[in-house]
Amino acid sequence: MKLTLLIPGLCWLDADDGGEVGKGLKLPALQRLLGRGRLLRREQSHSACLARLWGGEAAGLARLAAAEAGLDAADGDWLLADPVHLRVDRDRALLADVGVMRLDRDEANGLADALNRHFGEDGLRFHPLRPGRWLLHSAEPLTARFAPLWDVVGEDINRHLPQGDGGLAWSRMLNELQMLLYTQPINDAREARGELAVNSVWLWGEGEPGDWRAPAPRLLADDETLHLLAARAGMRVEAAPFAFDGLEPGDDCLLALDALQAAAQYRDAWGWREGLERLERDWFAPLLLALRRRSLERLTLIATGPAGFELTLTPADLWKFWKRALPTAALY
Repeated sequence: MKLTLLIPGLCWLDADDGGEVGKGLKLPALQRLLGRGRLLRREQSHSACLARLWGGEAAGLARLAAAEAGLDAADGDWLLADPVHLRVDRDRALLADVGVMRLDRDEANGLADALNRHFGEDGLRFHPLRPGRWLLHSAEPLTARFAPLWDVVGEDINRHLPQGDGGLAWSRMLNELQMLLYTQPINDAREARGELAVNSVWLWGEGEPGDWRAPAPRLLADDETLHLLAARAGMRVEAAPFAFDGLEPGDDCLLALDALQAAAQYRDAWGWREGLERLERDWFAPLLLALRRRSLERLTLIATGPAGFELTLTPADLWKFWKRALPTAALY
């Protein structure tokens, strides 16, 4: 079996403090894999990596989600409008997605209803499919480009505002939306309980779905947006196993592990270190053993970000005893 392992967050995102964050971190199996394999440095965003794997930009995700939900996806234009929390930090606003919030169905419906009452006359309608996954239907063409949520979580949103002819109008709409959400009793109640307010949505996933190629016969992932890409490309879709011993043998597969993603995005140094140690135990050490036993024909390990890379190994690479294990500094 050939396994491609995509691990967003594997590389620490800020090189300036990487040395301090990684100090004393010991990952012998991962370091051995990095040292013995063919390592190609590739600085890339998460969305750019997905575009390369699937052979085209991940556009049209909102239209696919609308069709999957039984909505009239051919009518008008569609956007993913995922609920988020913006935190003002000095002169910038940092974005946290619903993954760090607890949002129930009643809260999602109540907030979407308030937005629909306000924006309905503008030809906009919000559809809360699930608490953390909303859609926005626009009766008018979008005439703007939107940054994927994958690339914005934990970052300054001022560098990722809508672009294109309609970009300014959509930015104004988002400002109006944020002011409306600020006044909602649902958010007052959330803050009184010590929970983050849903003070914005992140718009993305516009356009038409592409004719993507399948990077492997099957996808193992928990990200439902990746499921849309995979199903469109004809891949079988399964949940990601918790550890290597839960990986069923069979067809070649692309496995997306997001255990480190949030910690890296939110610059949670301790969470990132602890996550790496768990991956060392549950994945990297068993992967090294599987290559030695030749139960894996090839392993490709992909990391995104400024220090991103693509690593390829076969069982024969492990016999290259003259190649030394790399230090953990390879991860930042």
